[in-house]
Amino acid sequence: MAYLYEERERNGERELILSGYDGAVKCLSVPASLRGESGEMLPVTEIAAHAFDGRDDLSEVELPKTVRVLRPFSFFNCKHLLRFSLWDSVEDYFDGSLRQCVSLRNVTIYLEKEEHFQIVRDILGDNDRELAMHLIKKSGEDERECLLFFPGYVDKVREDTMARQLHDTIEGCGYSYRQTVGRRQIDFRLYDQLFERAIYDAKETAVYIALGRLRYPLALLPKAEEAYRVFLEREDCFSVHLLLMDKEMEWLRFYLELHLLSKEAVSEALLYLSKENEPEMLARLLLYQEKRFGGERRRSCFSVEDL
Repeated sequence: MAYLYEERERNGERELILSGYDGAVKCLSVPASLRGESGEMLPVTEIAAHAFDGRDDLSEVELPKTVRVLRPFSFFNCKHLLRFSLWDSVEDYFDGSLRQCVSLRNVTIYLEKEEHFQIVRDILGDNDRELAMHLIKKSGEDERECLLFFPGYVDKVREDTMARQLHDTIEGCGYSYRQTVGRRQIDFRLYDQLFERAIYDAKETAVYIALGRLRYPLALLPKAEEAYRVFLEREDCFSVHLLLMDKEMEWLRFYLELHLLSKEAVSEALLYLSKENEPEMLARLLLYQEKRFGGERRRSCFSVEDL
């Protein structure tokens, strides 16, 4: 089992083009360099067209900072790919590189360049499904990050045969959310202003949008923060149920830190977790219940007797 690659010379420098991987691999962490024909370690700078097209084994891919080019359909139709990470060193992202990766939900991008979000735009434009973009800005020892969730959308084309015209209709707010990302900046204010549409069009995604913005409040205005908190407090039962069904215990832990959950939401969560193998989360919820509602001895609260 080994990486497949080709060696070439570019601007007087030798480099490698990765063309595949021989053997099964679940988590693909591409090295920054591999040994060339002469035995010298050479940088991996490009992922070839169709290099990993249609692979069913991949669930996670991590690309190094040396990669500058993703050729067409390099990871096309990797149906079980869940997570993908790369750097903003990628200058050329060709059409279809991550298309039809139907399970892909999480993309992490490490940003080092100033005012350069083209790779974020390219990946969002290649995917019409719900997508979480974890952006980590590195500047020396300083590190800032944000986690933005983008709802899915459907682009429908209807043909009017009588008029010989095509009518394009976009359903869902995902396209509008994607338009908040420009080549040089992200319009966080517009992103936050779209939240009411997300609640109406994609309520499940709205839960994650609110949690993501509160957890990483980069450029978050007080008015938008309040809107997110009001939603999570009003829809706490719905939100907690969603997180439990998605097995998102990390997000549930953060939800507890916001101190927005009602007795009803906590009781429902405890009842569910009492039947699951989640002792740590169960203990956290019991502690939250005791601290916040301990003075109220109503039987509606969940207790250890229910276990």
